[in-house]
Order: sequence, then structure tokens, then C-alpha cells
Amino acid sequence: MYGETAIPTGTYKITLDVVSPKYAGVKWYYDLCQGKMPRIPNVPGFEGILIHPGNTALDTYGCILVGKNTVKGKVTKSKETFADLYKQMRAAANKGEVIEITIK
Repeated sequence: MYGETAIPTGTYKITLDVVSPKYAGVKWYYDLCQGKMPRIPNVPGFEGILIHPGNTALDTYGCILVGKNTVKGKVTKSKETFADLYKQMRAAANKGEVIEITIK
């Protein structure tokens, strides 16, 4: 159910080639990744799952937020963590490596 259900367990490929309509116009994202957010396609019951920065549950509706767990109920250092992760994923993709995530 949108915004309430967890991603089913499994291993999923991550793509970096789809421009997110929501984030493409945000300067910070555009400067980093030209709006091409990490996306997890082919998840049963879900469409358009992204990996992106955010600080609270209000910042996600089924997407994966990245950052540090230093404050209960919040994600901190999210933009910095996302930028580092994105750069690593982009470097791997540029070398032809498959990028995957495992949800447990």
C-alpha cells in the first residue's frame, strides 16, 4: 500500500538512467546527478522506488532514505551520505558493474 508497506525482501538491481520528475528541477540534485536518481525497478507491488536524501518519515513514501542514525526517529547527514553513495554507484556503473541492493 502506497506510503505504508515495506519493500519485499530480495535482491534488486539499481538503475541510474531515469530522470525523476520530482527531483530533476532541484538544483542540488541536478548538479550532482542531472536528476537521474538511483531507482529500484521491478519491485512487486511498487513503482518508482528511489534512493534519496531525507530526514523523517515525511520525506519518503516507500523510497529509501540514506544517512546516519544518530538521532532517534531521524536520518542525519543525509545529503552528504547520498552524494558519497551516488558517486560510488556512478563510478561502478561507468565501469559496467551491476549495482544491486538486498532488502532483508
